[in-house]
Amino acid sequence: MPLPENNSLCWYPIGPRPKIIAMLNLTEDPLANYMPEMALHFKTLLDETNDSSTITIDNGRGKGFISSYLVFPGLRVWVFNIIFRSDFKIRLKFSKKGLIYFSYNVKGHFFHGFQDDDAFLDILQNQHLIIAGSTNVEAKIVYPANTKLKIAIIGIDMVTLGKANARNAKRIHSRVQKLFRFDHESQAFRHLGSIDTETKKYAALVCKNYDKDLVGELLTEGAVLNMFASQIQAYIRDTNDSVSVPPLRNAELARITSLGDYVMDHLDQELSVLGLSKIFEMSVKKLQLGIQHLYGVSVGRYVTNLRMGQAKHLINTTDLSCSEVSYRVGISSLSYFSKLFKERHGISPSLIKGSVKD
Repeated sequence: MPLPENNSLCWYPIGPRPKIIAMLNLTEDPLANYMPEMALHFKTLLDETNDSSTITIDNGRGKGFISSYLVFPGLRVWVFNIIFRSDFKIRLKFSKKGLIYFSYNVKGHFFHGFQDDDAFLDILQNQHLIIAGSTNVEAKIVYPANTKLKIAIIGIDMVTLGKANARNAKRIHSRVQKLFRFDHESQAFRHLGSIDTETKKYAALVCKNYDKDLVGELLTEGAVLNMFASQIQAYIRDTNDSVSVPPLRNAELARITSLGDYVMDHLDQELSVLGLSKIFEMSVKKLQLGIQHLYGVSVGRYVTNLRMGQAKHLINTTDLSCSEVSYRVGISSLSYFSKLFKERHGISPSLIKGSVKD
């Protein structure tokens, strides 16, 4: 079976290669998590418990954490939840039977290139990347300085999964084997996916779950498996010739995925489509097309859904009155707020408030 064609591979004219201050050289090892090397590189302590390792960085080189844990034999996860103070580069030399990497950017972006590439690829926010190396090939990854990064990476070891008896391990092995066949002796493989907000809800859980107890581990495993399944579905869509082409460029769609964060930070303000289009430096038409493509609703409905989601959260978790909640989420009329809330959640906010008090 030949390698699948990667019709969504895009090159970005990003100009000169990024300035690199810090560099870490690694040789791929399916059994390694590379955390000791990172702890030494960033001059910080390594926290190891069971099958997980974490380094917390709060110095001149960065602020945040990097973690790695074994979900089960053959499936490992790395999480970057950090801001680097200077560009951080990794040079990874692939092994003969290395991992298949499924990466997803919840927040921020990074650069990736194989040794013979003329330029780096810019892996954008809410974009997934699938990588498999080959012998005598190196990958270069640059995490840019002063950029908030939330990145989840799943590493699949097909050799170990093929020997496992666990049901989830067998299912993943079978799924990957049917979709891909990588010839590590001759060529590396890379698939740069489209902007995909569906995977974000699972990858976001993977990036923020810092709990190491049993419940935390089970929640994380579920999020990892859902993230993987979502990326597989995204790959199938990306490589399906019958799927319609996105209405905007990936860079524009990636910018639009930040709209939700902006809205949540300004819920108490008037948020018009025209005003948002100016803030995000694109036409009203492009903004509407992008939101419709990513979320299936208009810009106005998307903003309202965010307002009502936050309203429900405030009603459930605070002592604020319905009128105070309405004001907090930018709705001046209490009757209109109640109408929108009931349309979204199927129940009046006053009824929820009463049940919470009881």
